[in-house]
Amino acid sequence: MIAESDNLGGVWFSGRARSVPCQIHADERGTLLPLEFDGLPFMPCRLFTVAGAPVGAVRGGHRHRVGQQLLVCLQGRIEALMRCEEKEAHTILAQGGPGLLLGSGVWCRQTYLDEGAVLLVLASQPYDPALYIHSWE
Repeated sequence: MIAESDNLGGVWFSGRARSVPCQIHADERGTLLPLEFDGLPFMPCRLFTVAGAPVGAVRGGHRHRVGQQLLVCLQGRIEALMRCEEKEAHTILAQGGPGLLLGSGVWCRQTYLDEGAVLLVLASQPYDPALYIHSWE
């Protein structure tokens, strides 16, 4: 496995995965995370969250044949391990940090590092298990 070396400002696998800035607004009333759909490279057709995962839990572990996904950590920290062809990279998603845009063909596994971590996912395609590839080879 080759470690991905072109991580220039949160870009991996020649742009097939990249960081996306999230503008969180915080004050004494709490935090607000606006996501403008017209600012994304795709129009979301599905949204889901993953919450209640214990520390060390592993989710994901697949890639998509078509479509894109935006992963945003709403609370806590989540490690994202990505693989594409013979390269591997990882990043930490955290509340207030950038989101992670994944293109088709990028295998990704998420490991929950903090109790109470919450992941928000916006997907460009409806759920169809036939479009998932679980092997990263």
